[in-house]
Order: sequence, then structure tokens, then C-alpha cells
Amino acid sequence: MIDLTAYNVKIESAFSLSWEKKTAYARPRNYDALSFRIDGNADYQHGKQNYQVKKHDILFVPAHYDYTLNANKQETVLVIHFFIENSSFDKMDIFSPSNPDIFERLFTELCAICRQKPIGYKARMLSLFYKIAEQIAIQDYNLHLLLNPPKLQSALTFLHKNFTDPETNVASCAKYINTSTVYLRKIFNSSLNISPLKYLNNLRMNYAIDLIKTGYYSIEEVANLSGFYDPKYFSSLYKKKLGILPSIKRKKAFSTSPTS
Repeated sequence: MIDLTAYNVKIESAFSLSWEKKTAYARPRNYDALSFRIDGNADYQHGKQNYQVKKHDILFVPAHYDYTLNANKQETVLVIHFFIENSSFDKMDIFSPSNPDIFERLFTELCAICRQKPIGYKARMLSLFYKIAEQIAIQDYNLHLLLNPPKLQSALTFLHKNFTDPETNVASCAKYINTSTVYLRKIFNSSLNISPLKYLNNLRMNYAIDLIKTGYYSIEEVANLSGFYDPKYFSSLYKKKLGILPSIKRKKAFSTSPTS
């Protein structure tokens, strides 16, 4: 499923739909749609593409996309219509959650808020939408982890929790999960196609980039707060990743004065 947390969206509407067994054609619409199937299952067809959607599945339908729906029995669907900024998706996407109860609760609440429209309802709807997007990302990530070696999940949890500690490295991670550095590198490369050191440095670098944007810290402080021992090493990695020294980036970000 696409990572909806990475996009700016605007909610158009949300509601519950029910229909008997039927075949129907949906014309292209200018908005994207995300639905949660409470009951029923259906086949969708778009040109030569066929999709099967079952009970508790989440279906993403991009804007400007037509399809034929074949409902195999009575269905109840909760659907959100929204606009994705700079949307360019051209196919449906289906996600089968491991914990559908969470999604039924969030979709139901969002539809109720849209219907009742209390004060501040637009902000509340957007908040619920991103909670749905967050749960999709989390459950999708966890489903992929289940297919990987058990020690990989423990290693990832350790790195995400401790990457800002300069003492955290490949050796300390391997020790924590009670394995060798050789095996740790093997499971990272085979499952994630990345070395554990590069994964760790990416965590630190992404955090450092956010710290630089605040303007609160010097480059040395940013390096230390992000888990890098050596500011020079941090600067070289930053330049390799972004093509500019962090000191220059920081200066450019805060050298312009507001215009009237």
C-alpha cells in the first residue's frame, strides 16, 4: 500500500455505502478514494487489470480512474474521498490489515464527523485520516517483518531506539540481539538490501537534517545530538548525501530576512 503519510491531502467527504449484489460502472472522478470494507467482497476491473477485494480490505482508488465493480453479495463500505497534492497514481492498491478493528473504528469515526460537522470538523477529519495512514504504514511494515528473520526486528527496534547514542554501533547491536556482526550484516543485506551501518547512519542523518532546520544548534551540536562521534565524519556523510556541507546549508537557511 502506498505510504499516505508522505503526502499532503485535503478531505472532500466521507460516508458509509451499502448495496446488494450487483455490477456497476464508476466513471473517472477528480478525487482519490480510500475505503474499508466492513462486509462483502467484490471484483474490480480497469481495462485488463483485475483486483479482488474482500471483507476488511482497504482499497485505494486514484483520481481520474474508472472501473467496473462486480459485487458478489451485499456489501457495506466506509469510504473517504480526498485530494492528494500533486497526485500521479495510476492504479488501485489493496491492503489486507492484520488488525482490521482499528481501521473500522477510525473510518467509522471519520464518517460520523463528516456527517455531523461539529466545530473544527475539518481538522478532526484530517487528524483521523493521518491516523489511518499511520496504521497502514505500521501494519504493512510489521507484515513485512514477519517474513524476515526474527532477529532483524529486534535489531531494528534497538537501532531506532538508540541511534542518537554515540555508543550505538553494529557491534553493540549484534551483542544486544545475541548474534555475530557477520550474521547481522547478512540479514540486513538479504532482507533490506542495506548494511546495518548504513541503516544506522541514515537514521542519524535524517534526524540531523531536522535539527539543522531548527537553527537552534551548531553543526558540532547537531552531530553529537544525532549520535555521530566526529563532526567531520558527519559533515562528509551529509555532503555525500545532499551535495552540500551542513554548515553552508545552515547558513543559507537562515541568511535570508523576511520580505515585507
